Amino acid sequence: MDEALREAAEVMYGVLVTAPQLSDGAASLPQVLPAPAHDEKFVWQIVDSRGQVIRRSHKAPAASFSDVTQAEWFDHGSQWRVYGIPMVASSPQMLYVAQVGNERNEARYEAIGTVLLAALTVSLLWAALLRQRVDRALQPLVQLTRQIETYDPLRPSTEPAQGQREETAAISEAVCVLGRRLAHKVKSEQAFAACAAHSLRTPLAGMDAQLAFAQRGPTSGVPHRLERARAALTRLTRVVQSLLALFRAGEDWGLELRVCCLSALVADIPVEGLDVIVEEDVEFIADPNLVTIALVNLLDNAVRFNARHVRLHGSIGPLNVCLRVQDDGDGVTEARWHEVQGALRVGEVGSGLGLGLRLATLVAEAHGGKLELPRPLPDQLGFLVELWLSNQPAAPDAWVVAHRHSTTRSS
Repeated sequence: MDEALREAAEVMYGVLVTAPQLSDGAASLPQVLPAPAHDEKFVWQIVDSRGQVIRRSHKAPAASFSDVTQAEWFDHGSQWRVYGIPMVASSPQMLYVAQVGNERNEARYEAIGTVLLAALTVSLLWAALLRQRVDRALQPLVQLTRQIETYDPLRPSTEPAQGQREETAAISEAVCVLGRRLAHKVKSEQAFAACAAHSLRTPLAGMDAQLAFAQRGPTSGVPHRLERARAALTRLTRVVQSLLALFRAGEDWGLELRVCCLSALVADIPVEGLDVIVEEDVEFIADPNLVTIALVNLLDNAVRFNARHVRLHGSIGPLNVCLRVQDDGDGVTEARWHEVQGALRVGEVGSGLGLGLRLATLVAEAHGGKLELPRPLPDQLGFLVELWLSNQPAAPDAWVVAHRHSTTRSS
C-alpha cells in the first residue's frame, strides 16, 4: 500500500509539472479543484513554503498535513498516511498525497482475510488429501480387522488373507498361526474328552455287571465276581493314569531315567485273557513309568480288538531302541491304516487315533523317539506297533545291554 501511495504521488507530480498554473497560487483557480462526486482513495495537497494549502482535492483537509516540510512517507495522526514530494526548487512547494487510515485498515483486513481464506482453503485441501492418504494407508488394517472379527479358528476357510502389505501380512500370519494352534488344542480336547468317556465306560460297565451278578448270584460265586470287579478296577485305574499322563503331555514330562528291562516291565502289567510273549528281551535307559504306560495302552488296545496273544520283540541299535508289539487281533484294513497314519502325523485324538496310540506316541516323543505303524501285509494277522526310543550316544556301553532270550507269560 505504501508503494501504491508513492506511485499515486509520482503520477500527481507529473500532472502538476505539466500544468504549472495549478500550483502558482493564482486566485483565478479555486483552492479545491472541482471533481465529480466520487469516493477518493487518495487525497492530495499542494502546500507552499509557509505551510499554506494552495490546491487540494475535494476531500483533502484544508490544513496542511505537516507544519514543516516533510518528504517521503510519514503519518498525520492516526487517520492519514502521507507521501511528500518537493515540487520546484526555486519556489519550494510540497505535494502531499495521503490515504485514509480506515481505507488502509480495510485493505489490510481484506488482505489478511484473503490470506487467511487462502490458507484455510489450502489447509482444508491438504487435510482432505491427508485424510484420503491415511484412509488408503489404513484400509488394509480395516480389512484385516473385519476379517479377524469373523475368523473362526475351527473353520480354516475364514482365515484372514495376508494381503500385499508387509506389515499386515505379518499380523495376518501371526493370527492364523495362533488360530491354528487354538483350533488344534480345541480339537484335541474335544477328541480327548470323547476318547476318555469311551475308555472309562467299558471298565465301569464291567464292574457294574460283576457287582450286579455278585449281588444276585449264589454266595459261592462272590469271590470270583469280586476278583473280576477288581480286575476291571485295575484296568480303570490304568486308564485314569493314562488320561492324567495325556492331560499333562503339553508340559515337561520330567523324565526319571533308569535301567529298564522289557520283561520286567511286562511282568508288572496286569493283563486278563491275554498271553504275552517276550521274544527278545532288552535292557535300556528310559523312564520305566512312562514306558509302562505306553505298553499298558498298547496291550489294552490288543484286548479291545479281540487279541489272544501278543509277542514283544526288543532290539538295540546304535542310536535307538525299538520295542515291537505284535498281536493276533482283528488288525486293520489298508484304508484304516492310512487313517491312523494321518492321525499320527497331526497328533489328534479322535476317530483316527485312539487314546492308547496317542499315549504311546507321546511317551516315544518324550524319549526323543517316535511311534511307527508298519504297513500291514495282505496275509498279516493282527496289528503291529513299533515304539522307538532314542539312545543316548554318550557312553552307551555303560547302560545298554541286550539280552536275547525268549520268555513266555500267560494269564
